[in-house]
Amino acid sequence: MGFHVAYKVPNNKTQMMESFLDSHENFMRETHHIEGTVEPVVLCYAVLKSPEFNNPLDPSSGETGHTLYGITEIYNGPEGAQAHMVLGQERAEMFAELVKLTNEYCVSGILGAPIIRAMH
Repeated sequence: MGFHVAYKVPNNKTQMMESFLDSHENFMRETHHIEGTVEPVVLCYAVLKSPEFNNPLDPSSGETGHTLYGITEIYNGPEGAQAHMVLGQERAEMFAELVKLTNEYCVSGILGAPIIRAMH
Protein backbone atom coordinates (compact mmCIF):
# COMPACT_ATOMS: atom_id res chain seq x y z
CA MET A 1 0.00 0.00 0.00
CA GLY A 2 1.36 3.40 -0.83
CA PHE A 3 1.08 7.13 -1.23
CA HIS A 4 2.25 9.44 -3.98
CA VAL A 5 1.57 13.15 -3.86
CA ALA A 6 2.73 15.65 -6.48
CA TYR A 7 3.07 19.39 -5.94
CA LYS A 8 3.59 22.32 -8.31
CA VAL A 9 5.09 25.22 -6.37
CA PRO A 10 5.96 28.70 -7.67
CA ASN A 11 9.73 29.13 -7.53
CA ASN A 12 9.39 32.03 -5.09
CA LYS A 13 7.46 29.79 -2.63
CA THR A 14 9.73 26.70 -2.59
CA GLN A 15 11.19 27.53 0.83
CA MET A 16 7.85 26.56 2.41
CA MET A 17 8.02 23.15 0.72
CA GLU A 18 11.70 22.66 1.56
CA SER A 19 11.01 23.45 5.23
CA PHE A 20 8.17 20.93 5.29
CA LEU A 21 10.33 18.29 3.61
CA ASP A 22 13.04 18.77 6.25
CA SER A 23 10.55 18.23 9.09
CA HIS A 24 8.85 15.34 7.26
CA GLU A 25 12.15 13.53 6.66
CA ASN A 26 13.05 13.95 10.35
CA PHE A 27 9.62 12.57 11.28
CA MET A 28 10.09 9.58 8.97
CA ARG A 29 13.56 8.80 10.35
CA GLU A 30 12.42 9.17 13.98
CA THR A 31 9.21 7.12 13.79
CA HIS A 32 9.46 4.64 10.90
CA HIS A 33 11.39 1.41 10.47
CA ILE A 34 13.04 -0.05 7.38
CA GLU A 35 12.95 -3.62 8.68
CA GLY A 36 11.27 -5.70 11.35
CA THR A 37 7.65 -6.15 12.32
CA VAL A 38 6.86 -2.95 14.24
CA GLU A 39 4.74 -0.69 12.04
CA PRO A 40 5.16 1.53 10.25
CA VAL A 41 7.74 -0.34 8.18
CA VAL A 42 8.49 1.81 5.15
CA LEU A 43 9.64 -0.10 2.07
CA CYS A 44 10.26 3.06 0.03
CA TYR A 45 10.48 6.72 0.93
CA ALA A 46 11.54 9.02 -1.89
CA VAL A 47 11.22 12.72 -2.63
CA LEU A 48 11.77 13.98 -6.16
CA LYS A 49 12.32 17.59 -7.22
CA SER A 50 12.59 19.16 -10.66
CA PRO A 51 11.99 22.45 -12.40
CA GLU A 52 8.79 22.35 -14.41
CA PHE A 53 9.73 22.57 -18.07
CA ASN A 54 7.50 23.99 -20.80
CA ASN A 55 7.92 20.61 -22.49
CA PRO A 56 8.97 17.88 -20.03
CA LEU A 57 10.52 15.88 -22.88
CA ASP A 58 12.68 18.83 -23.95
CA PRO A 59 14.45 20.65 -21.10
CA SER A 60 15.80 23.17 -23.63
CA SER A 61 12.18 24.41 -24.01
CA GLY A 62 12.69 26.51 -20.87
CA GLU A 63 11.14 26.51 -17.43
CA THR A 64 7.66 27.62 -16.37
CA GLY A 65 8.69 29.32 -13.12
CA HIS A 66 7.44 26.44 -10.97
CA THR A 67 9.17 23.58 -9.17
CA LEU A 68 7.66 20.09 -9.12
CA TYR A 69 7.92 17.83 -6.08
CA GLY A 70 6.83 14.22 -5.69
CA ILE A 71 6.66 12.35 -2.39
CA THR A 72 6.37 8.57 -2.60
CA GLU A 73 5.94 6.22 0.36
CA ILE A 74 5.32 2.48 0.21
CA TYR A 75 4.34 0.31 3.18
CA ASN A 76 3.90 -3.44 3.74
CA GLY A 77 0.15 -3.08 3.79
CA PRO A 78 -2.77 -1.18 5.29
CA GLU A 79 -1.46 -1.49 8.84
CA GLY A 80 1.76 0.35 7.96
CA ALA A 81 -0.06 3.04 6.01
CA GLN A 82 -2.52 3.55 8.86
CA ALA A 83 0.28 3.68 11.46
CA HIS A 84 1.99 6.35 9.33
CA MET A 85 -1.19 8.46 9.22
CA VAL A 86 -1.75 8.18 12.97
CA LEU A 87 1.83 9.17 13.78
CA GLY A 88 1.74 12.05 11.29
CA GLN A 89 -1.43 13.52 12.71
CA GLU A 90 0.12 13.44 16.20
CA ARG A 91 2.63 16.04 14.97
CA ALA A 92 0.09 18.84 14.75
CA GLU A 93 2.41 21.56 13.42
CA MET A 94 3.87 19.35 10.68
CA PHE A 95 0.45 17.99 9.73
CA ALA A 96 -1.02 21.52 9.52
CA GLU A 97 1.86 22.51 7.24
CA LEU A 98 1.15 19.47 5.04
CA VAL A 99 -2.54 20.36 4.79
CA LYS A 100 -1.70 23.97 3.88
CA LEU A 101 0.79 22.97 1.18
CA THR A 102 -1.58 20.33 -0.18
CA ASN A 103 -4.49 22.77 -0.37
CA GLU A 104 -2.34 25.35 -2.18
CA TYR A 105 -0.02 23.32 -4.42
CA CYS A 106 -1.07 19.68 -4.78
CA VAL A 107 -1.71 18.70 -8.40
CA SER A 108 -2.29 14.99 -7.79
CA GLY A 109 -2.56 12.57 -4.93
CA ILE A 110 -2.75 8.81 -4.74
CA LEU A 111 -3.46 7.93 -1.12
CA GLY A 112 -3.55 4.49 0.40
CA ALA A 113 -3.55 2.73 -2.97
CA PRO A 114 -2.41 -0.83 -3.61
CA ILE A 115 0.94 -1.38 -5.32
CA ILE A 116 0.30 -2.95 -8.71
CA ARG A 117 3.92 -3.18 -9.98
CA ALA A 118 7.23 -3.33 -8.10
CA MET A 119 10.78 -4.56 -8.51
CA HIS A 120 11.70 -6.21 -5.24
